[in-house]
This record gives sequence, structure tokens and C-alpha cells, in this order.
Amino acid sequence: MGNALLSSKVVVLEEEPSIRAIQAVQTSIVAAVGVTERGPIGVATLVTSFDEYRDIFGTYTADSDLALAAAGFFENGGQFLYVIRTVHFTDPATPATKTSAKGTLNLQTAASAPSAGQVTGSEVEPFNLEPGDDLDIAVDGGGPTQVVFNATAAARETTNAETFGLVDGDVLNVVIDQGAPQAITFLTAEFADIANATAAEVAAVINAKIVGAQASVTSGGTKVTITSDKRGTGSFVEVTGGTATGALKLDFAAAEVQGTGNVADIEAVTVAEVKTIVELAVVGVAVTNVGGAVRISSNTTGAASDVQVQASSTADDELGFDNAVHSGSTGAAEDTLQVDGKTDGSYANGLEIQIAAATSGEAERFNLLVLDDGVVLELFPNLSMVDTDDRYAETIINSGSEASKLIAVVDLDSAAASQRPASGTFGPLAGGNDGLAGLVDADFIGDPSGATGIRSLDTVQDVNILIVPGQATAAVQNAMITYCEDTRSGSMFAVLDPPADQSATAIITYVETTAGLLGLSEFGAMYWPRVKVLNPNRTIFGSAELLTVAPSGIVAGVYARTDASQPGGVYVPPAGIEKGILRGVLGFETEEVFDEAKRDLVFPKRINILTSFPGAPRHIDGSRTLKGNGNFPFVAQRRGAIFIEQSIKNGTEFARNQNNTPKLRRTVLRTIRAFLIDEMRVGAFASEDPDTAFFVDFSDKINGPIEVNAGRMNGRVGLAFNTPAEWVIIRFSRDTRALEAEVGG
Repeated sequence: MGNALLSSKVVVLEEEPSIRAIQAVQTSIVAAVGVTERGPIGVATLVTSFDEYRDIFGTYTADSDLALAAAGFFENGGQFLYVIRTVHFTDPATPATKTSAKGTLNLQTAASAPSAGQVTGSEVEPFNLEPGDDLDIAVDGGGPTQVVFNATAAARETTNAETFGLVDGDVLNVVIDQGAPQAITFLTAEFADIANATAAEVAAVINAKIVGAQASVTSGGTKVTITSDKRGTGSFVEVTGGTATGALKLDFAAAEVQGTGNVADIEAVTVAEVKTIVELAVVGVAVTNVGGAVRISSNTTGAASDVQVQASSTADDELGFDNAVHSGSTGAAEDTLQVDGKTDGSYANGLEIQIAAATSGEAERFNLLVLDDGVVLELFPNLSMVDTDDRYAETIINSGSEASKLIAVVDLDSAAASQRPASGTFGPLAGGNDGLAGLVDADFIGDPSGATGIRSLDTVQDVNILIVPGQATAAVQNAMITYCEDTRSGSMFAVLDPPADQSATAIITYVETTAGLLGLSEFGAMYWPRVKVLNPNRTIFGSAELLTVAPSGIVAGVYARTDASQPGGVYVPPAGIEKGILRGVLGFETEEVFDEAKRDLVFPKRINILTSFPGAPRHIDGSRTLKGNGNFPFVAQRRGAIFIEQSIKNGTEFARNQNNTPKLRRTVLRTIRAFLIDEMRVGAFASEDPDTAFFVDFSDKINGPIEVNAGRMNGRVGLAFNTPAEWVIIRFSRDTRALEAEVGG
């Protein structure tokens, strides 16, 4: 306790709440698996409008059941749609076996004059070398020629040997490297006996006072030599006289002596010196100064022209040369920028690329336009082929806010002097493939190892409705049911399409026998028949005014609209002439839906009919799941139960890993009851009395010591949902009340 109870006071303490808030999960988040024009493959991608769908997955194609379903979903009130694009896989467990491919096109540089092979050093003059350093240079595919940098220092030795008869104050005058004269004074204190000075003593005095040179003891320790610090032809030593010179003193030859070699100063070699030495030694090259760096160029041009400073060189690092072979160019256009479809698909085979002068006017920049049938779809201005530029083509087109929705590019690192793509219109791209040849049920069902098909949803936790428009087969629909009920532990609901061209008797056979769906599960519902909508693109779908499509996208949209229509909308049956209106539906695949006798055959098989009658809109007539003897046999009941179960599951996470005490169980119970009371108030249950609408049990009876010691907290929740009125029965009779009153009187 933070406040000890010592003096009288009011102490405020906060306790853990005995009722936790349960956040309601989102309902009617739909996942759709199918074929699209383009877009990522096997990646669940959320879109919140049909415009966003088209931005990512393209528009209608001849195989666009999914695009048509998405349009119907959003038209009928849907808001959240995860799209999973599938293609044919040789092995759905291995995504790399997809048979789709990207369209591609290589843009080239402009043609130019043939160029020479050349290598340019990264270091600038002067270059600090050592005598004997070399460059091993190979030209035009030939063997290497060794270029050696030589240098020795100028040196002058005394002609006589020790001892030297010096006197206090004697001076030796020298000039080093043709610089200013230097006077070196010898003092008595610097010698043991100045009149008999040794070579070592003289050298020590000179070294202490001379600049730019050094003295050393030579000729077996009897003579003194003065050597310039500089090595090369710019090195000079001259003894000009002084009182310290003479026959019995320090006797030096009078002439100036010069260093040798092919450079003036080996520690400060110039580009001009490198040019002279290399061009003299190596046949067929020219050396130029490029901002203080050395460039070695072959005297030939074209693809066979090349220069290489080989790794055996010892001066390559000092001049900044790499050891690669640097080839010339024929001057022909070279591949410089690869343009691919952003995703797989034949859609890219219709795209052309236009390269135009940069809006900025800079010669090395360019505008890139993406065209389709001459229409500009995208424009990327002022691009550069320089990796570090803010407008680098790869960066701008492939990522970020300006990224293309249609293409991606790869810098091919052309060796041309200018990597800018040539101006003009090029293409179209070629080689794009939709990967639809051989498309089978397994491509829609997918595989957990490859996260393909339906199994792309395994890591997407908030989805609760599944549709696979356009693939109404027994295998796919059984897989949908299994995924919703088993794989996802009853957290999802499948909306099933009828196969094409199904009469009343045919759809019964399909549901009962072919697919074996009747009575299979309450985690799915079948809707019949397919519906007719306005043809959205007569170029693609032909001249007919109406197009017959799978209804699952539209039905899922009705679910979403009903959910959003009122608080507790998920508990309202998405059916009838008010809640079940099919927006955008202009007809049905078969007129048998208007025949009551046919409907009487279909409805008992738990197939929800899409129909209309005079004065009523086209609507969903039926809200049955496939299983009539389960806990929740109606769509609103089952989906309501999913909503409640998932909300409670998330809302009771606080209890995990806590001590399983009666207090904790009471907190969980109260939390669930509070949530269910809220749901009761928005019409979830058949009663508005909590005692009859639901029950929650976390009693000790089901949480005995064995269960508690096993780490389990057990609870039971019962839900008394509303049941939809599938039949409205009104009895009519003659009104005989007046006659009965008279007779009775």
C-alpha cells in the first residue's frame, strides 16, 4: 500500500475491474479467391472499393468472375474485401511453380560513335610511389607489359677519410635540391676532439642541422655521405664550400650531383610523368589527365578494344586502378533499362513505353510514359539512371508514393557513356502470361505449405466470409466448408455459388449427390441460380446487354449491407424483399425461380433461392445454412454465433496465464454476461430477458480441482437466437359474427 495507515486520512485505491470490456469484432470482411487481370499472386490484399480493386488487380477480362463479384460486392454495400489472385501451379505447395509470367521489354541507349577501352584511376596526383613500383598493363587482349617507376637520390661523399681536422666555428655550405644555401657550423662542444673529428661525429652534427637531406657514415665507417631526401631526377646535392672544407678537413667534390630515375620525385609522381613512362613502354595506349587522375585508353575502338591493369601490379592501388578488363563500345545501342510488368499477366503485352525529353530540360534526364493503345496511363518525369540521384528510375517507378501500378524497371548498368534510354516509343512488352492454361480446382484450394489459393488466408485473422466466384465445383466448395469450419475453427462462413446452367432438379442433384453438401455444415449457404447484370464491357464480353454471373459477390455484399443497416445487423436475416434486395441484378439465369412448384422442390433442400414476384424487387428468398439439424441452422444465427464467439474469444484474452481462481472466473463470467446483454438489447436473441435469452456458466461444477490443476478454465455459453419466419400463414374465413349475434338473440 502506497499510503501507510498512520494518521487519519482518506485513502484512494484502484482495483482491477470485475467486468472487462469486450470489443466487438468486425463482421462481413470477405475474402475472394479467383482469377484477376493482374496483381500479386497468392497474397491476401485488402481493397475497400472497386476503384482500389482495379488499381491493384486490373479490370475485366474474359475470365473475370472475381472482378464481376467484386463489383457486385461493393455495389451491394460491401466495404472490406481481401482479394487472393490465383494462377495454375505445377505444384500448389511450391509457389515458384506458377505458370504465369511477366511481360518484359529492354530499352536501349542511343547509338553513338565507337569508343575505346579505357580505365581511369580513382586517385589524383601527386602519387606516392616507391622505387620499383610497377603497372602491368594489357591492351586489346594481349599479354601484359610491365611499366616500372625508378628513382634514386642524389648523394655526395667526402673524398678523404676520418679523422677530420676541424676547428671551432668551421662552416660547411651546402645546397639541397637546388634550394636555398644552408650553412652548417661545427662547434668544439659537439666533438670529443674537434681537431680529430670522426665520421660518425660529423654525420651527427650535419643531421641535426641540415634540412631536406641526411648524412650517413660510409666506406666502412671512415667517410661521410650527404644524401637528398628526395628520390628521382629532381634530387640534387651540392657542397659549395666553407671553412670546414679542404684537404685535411671535409673534402667534397665541387660539382653538383643529381639523382637518377624516370620521375623527378618518386613520392610525388605527376600524371605527366606517368604519361611519358607508360606511353614509352606500352605500345597502343594513350594516357590523359582527367581531373588529376590517370586515364589509360587503348588506341583502338570497338568491342575488341580493352585495357586492363592487372592484379600483379604494385602501383595500381596508389593510382586507384581496379583490375577489371575495361572494354570499348561498338557505338551501337546497348540495353540499359529493363521494363517488366509489375506483376504476372498478359495485360502487360499491350503496354508501350515512351521515352521523352525531361520536363526539366536536363539532357541526361528523361520522362517515361506508359501507354496502352496510344493512351497515356502513367507518367514519370525527370528520371535519372544515376543510382544516387533522387529521381533514380528504379526508386521512383518501383517504390514509394509515385510507384507504378503497371510496370517495374531494372537498371541494366550499361557500359555506354550515357545510360539514358533513347527517346522514342518502344514495345509493346512481350511474354506476359496469365497462367490460366491447365487451371484446376487445386489452384483455388491451394496448399498450406505454399500459402496458395484459399490457404493464402491462413495468416489473415479478421476474415469471416469466404467466396470463390467462378469455380463452383464439388471439390472447391467442400474445401471451402472444411476451411471455414475446421481449419479456421468455425470463425468463417462460406457463400457458395451454383454451377452454371442449373435447373431446379439439376441444382438439387448437385447439392445432394454431386457435391454432397446437403446436411454437411452450418458454416456455409448455397444460393441459386446465377444472376444477370448489365454487361460492363461489350468489347470483352460481347454485344449482349446482360451478362450472367456468379451471385456470391452480390450476396456477400447483401450480408455486409444488412450488418451495417442497424445495430445488431449481423443477427438480421440477409433475405426478403427489404433486407435481401439484390442491387444491380436485372434477371436470373433460369425463369424456374418464378415457378412456385420448382421453388417447392429446391427450398426444402436448404438452397436459398434468388427470385422476384410482381411488385417486388429481385431479392434473396431464404436464409438457410446447408445443415438443418445443427446448433444454428440459419445464416443470421450462424453468423451471429461466429460474431459472438470471436468477440468473446478476443475479449477474454486477459484471463489467459492468470491464476485460475473463483474470482477470475467470476470476472470472466460477468464480462461475457455484460457483452451478451448489450447484444440482447440490439435484437440478438429471441427474448429480451437475460434469463431466457442466454446463459453463461463458469461454475465450480465444471471447474473442479482436476480441471483447474490441468490448467483449464471451463465455461459454457448458451444462445437463444431468433428464428426467421420462413412461412407467413394467414387463414381466411367468412365473417359470420352478425348472423351469429342475430341467431343468438
